[in-house]
Amino acid sequence: MDESTAAVPAAEVFGAARGFTWLRRAGDGLAWIESRPSEGRAVLVGWQPGTEPADLTEKDRSCSNGVGYGGIPFCVTPDGDVLACDGEDQRVRSLSDGTPLTPEAAEKALRWADFVAGDEYFYAVREDHRLPGRIANELVRVAFAAPHEQVVLDSAHDFVGAPRLSPDGTRLAWLTWDHPQMPWDGTTLWVADVVAEGVRNVERVAGSATESVVEPTWTPDGRLLYLSDRRGWWNLYRQGEPEPLITMDAEMGEPLWFLGLRNFDVFEDGRIVCKWIERGFEHLGILGTDGTIEEVRTPYTQFRSPTVLGDRIAVLVGGPEHPQTVVLLDPAEGGPGTVVRASGVTAPSRVSVPEPITYPTTGGAVAHAFWYPPSVPAEGPVPLIVNCHGGPTSHVVPALDLRQQYWTSRGYGYLELNFRGSTGYGRPYRDALKGEWGVVDVDDAVAGAQYLVERGLADPGKLIVRGLSGGGWLTLCAMAFRDVFAAGGSMNGVADAAKMAADTHKFESRYLDSLIGPLPDARALYDERSAITGAERITAPLILLQGEVDEVVPADQAEVIAEVLAERGVAHEHHVYRGEGHLFAHAENLVHALEAEHAFYTEHVLST
Repeated sequence: MDESTAAVPAAEVFGAARGFTWLRRAGDGLAWIESRPSEGRAVLVGWQPGTEPADLTEKDRSCSNGVGYGGIPFCVTPDGDVLACDGEDQRVRSLSDGTPLTPEAAEKALRWADFVAGDEYFYAVREDHRLPGRIANELVRVAFAAPHEQVVLDSAHDFVGAPRLSPDGTRLAWLTWDHPQMPWDGTTLWVADVVAEGVRNVERVAGSATESVVEPTWTPDGRLLYLSDRRGWWNLYRQGEPEPLITMDAEMGEPLWFLGLRNFDVFEDGRIVCKWIERGFEHLGILGTDGTIEEVRTPYTQFRSPTVLGDRIAVLVGGPEHPQTVVLLDPAEGGPGTVVRASGVTAPSRVSVPEPITYPTTGGAVAHAFWYPPSVPAEGPVPLIVNCHGGPTSHVVPALDLRQQYWTSRGYGYLELNFRGSTGYGRPYRDALKGEWGVVDVDDAVAGAQYLVERGLADPGKLIVRGLSGGGWLTLCAMAFRDVFAAGGSMNGVADAAKMAADTHKFESRYLDSLIGPLPDARALYDERSAITGAERITAPLILLQGEVDEVVPADQAEVIAEVLAERGVAHEHHVYRGEGHLFAHAENLVHALEAEHAFYTEHVLST
């Protein structure tokens, strides 16, 4: 294989890059969070028209929170102040004067996310770890005036999220859900009157154990909108109306893995800017007051956090040849828009542009993926990386990511799976993984690799499967129970499902009830599905990459696999990265992990 000078260096993949999340309006400008692997932290950044973006987080600090997987860690008050959660101590502070609004708590025992501010109070999700053996997720009101009195408004559910205050401050909306539901299975939307004591006249608006309602949002004239998947797709509804504002066989929402996700916003005149996912591609459009939607024509295929700013749309965008960027779009003109902040990523001289594919898999079903061919000259079938996303309800879109280009610039083909269970293809496709985790997702990985082999694109002797978290589970299951892949790479992957159910964080502690079955009744099935049970059948080389302090998939999950492979003399590597959690944050560790993985496949797959 020719690894020319066009090969993307690992240091370039993670070095100067910025990742963007949580875009919001801040007065006449914007605020967002930047993840900076080179600094190992997340930074709150502000921008006003006519100025350059400026850090609002102090040097050597982070703006982040530890509620579940995290969520939006800041909000803007009506008078323009910014409330931000400090990643080190989890206290919420006013950035105007540095005043802490929440109390100290040992070992980050109080965690805050998804705030909304009124004139006298802010409302937030509080995750309380102070009681031994119990974690409480509660909707809490906090007073701006000292001593910052806290009032619990809802503590009756396992989870709360999305507190949203009406424009006049008189009504509050929020979401709840309870074990064993995950928020993409079923949630409930509530609305109540805001009173001096807290809330009263609590009313259920929508949702159930089998209907996922997300993103309650108030219009400027005080009407409540929300997304519901009651007809099999997340579509947009208005309170009190049984039919969606527009009926689309497309996802206008996404799974609530992180508190504060936003896929639509409302103009002052009532028009709605919204994102939707259709056949794996993301689109952005304007839903008019007449019920018709007009797509904003841009060169992008990824849109996150669309935000109304006057008559413009601020949005985080990306595309097959466009790195993630903060842009301002004129909805009437479309086009690439005005760059507010670039990611610092430079597209390689040769970019592998993906092809969407749909291929047959088991049970007469089809699965979906994006195929990235090598970006360097190649003759005949090529080594193939089959990448499996986490979640497993997440999804991948065709947007430039140097992690993909790292491999394609070295002559690999790269297959990004949206296996059954992924978002973007309707609820039935998402629900197809229920009870079948470790079976149909693995089937789809195998079928995807074989599909490319049959097309003459992939070398059948050089197939590699890799993935993070739930994608790591898929990888380990494929290595243990299928004889297809020449090597595998698991990043923080689940090896023992029953152990994960006992050890993982509260958010996912009952997730496997739906993916496999409820314990203890399904214990035999947990053991049958788990890679640790079939570890003695693994014969192909395997690399394990693990965060030392991962609270989602603890480090001993990788250890047990490594021990079995060592006892049997199976080629493997096991790297544990100090201080890293479930999602690595430090560039030096990300670079080392990527280079170690490449060297491992070079030695054990390409050299054979």
